Amino acid sequence: MWTSLYALIAWSGWRVWSAAPSRDRNAALKLWISQLASNAEWSRLFFGIRRPRLALADVLALESAILSYIKAAHRVDRGAAYAFIPYAAWVAFATVLNAEILRLNPELR
Repeated sequence: MWTSLYALIAWSGWRVWSAAPSRDRNAALKLWISQLASNAEWSRLFFGIRRPRLALADVLALESAILSYIKAAHRVDRGAAYAFIPYAAWVAFATVLNAEILRLNPELR
């Protein structure tokens, strides 16, 4: 699944980056970079140092960055925005799983 999602993420970022320079383009690119950093941090928090509570906070921020990117990218290139919809759905699912792990394992809180 992640291979497909990363391909869409890269393609979307490339489409926005290739658009004519503008404030909207720059704002979208900043959000694109922000979501990549947050995605990497979630993996580190959840899998690397096994801190699911911090990972939940991060994945909530990640989902917010993704949705903000979709909105910003839509002003620049609709295809780039639509390419992020499966990613937003997958991260929403990951958020639910992260929250359930915490709920079912109170000692992790």
